[in-house]
Amino acid sequence: MVRMNKIFFLCFTILLTIFGVHTSTTTLISSVNSDNNTTGNNTSNARLLNNNHVTIATATGCFSSDTLVTLVNQQQILIGKLQVGDKLLSIDGTKIVSTEMMMMLDQNKFSSAMFHTIVTESQHKISLTSYHLISTINNNGDIIYIPAKDIKHGDFIRVVTNQQIYSSSVINITIEMKNGYYAPLTIIGKLLVNNIDASCYSNVKNHNIIQFFMTPFIWYYRLCRLFSIEKPFGDQTIDGIHYIPQILYEIVQSIYPSILHFT
Repeated sequence: MVRMNKIFFLCFTILLTIFGVHTSTTTLISSVNSDNNTTGNNTSNARLLNNNHVTIATATGCFSSDTLVTLVNQQQILIGKLQVGDKLLSIDGTKIVSTEMMMMLDQNKFSSAMFHTIVTESQHKISLTSYHLISTINNNGDIIYIPAKDIKHGDFIRVVTNQQIYSSSVINITIEMKNGYYAPLTIIGKLLVNNIDASCYSNVKNHNIIQFFMTPFIWYYRLCRLFSIEKPFGDQTIDGIHYIPQILYEIVQSIYPSILHFT
């Protein structure tokens, strides 16, 4: 009962906060010099939260700039080309579904970040930051989302080939620096990247819980789109962290910190 009260209070607080936040770029709380980067998302735009040394950049998680996403018409485009309102493909349960791009949580065209590049037996390949969630199948056959850093050789991840969902074992993992990164958020909180099932979230222990916390933002987005507001969360072309993940992580950290991965 206490846990549910926390969840409902959090969602209510988020909903109220949306209407009180200015939609411009948030003020930098603290910056980290890119020359000192040692983890996947400690970029020059990183922001430190309180005393736990969690960066907002890490919290959003990112995909590399060479990542491809698939639109509902089967066209593949670079992740950096996504626009608010674009319809794209994702996996929900055991089905390929259509979802919609809500916002870009984080982006930087020029800064470098460290990525875990995962290759499957089916030759699918994805590069994502350490704590970004990716789907895998556990020993019980359940579909779960875990940080990229926890993926091991032989793990099975979900891929799409010829519009069919398969599981394919991981045959290679490398850690590499790449230039440019993006973190799109869709309505269902997931998307197909290079035809691999991945979450939009990072630095959380449970994909479903954080997606539940996003419900007020989704309501707000749908309401705005209903009234033909094209960009409910403001300008999506500016490099850096969007204010939404900052709001979400500050609230979650103060109310329900146990669901966060602190780095």
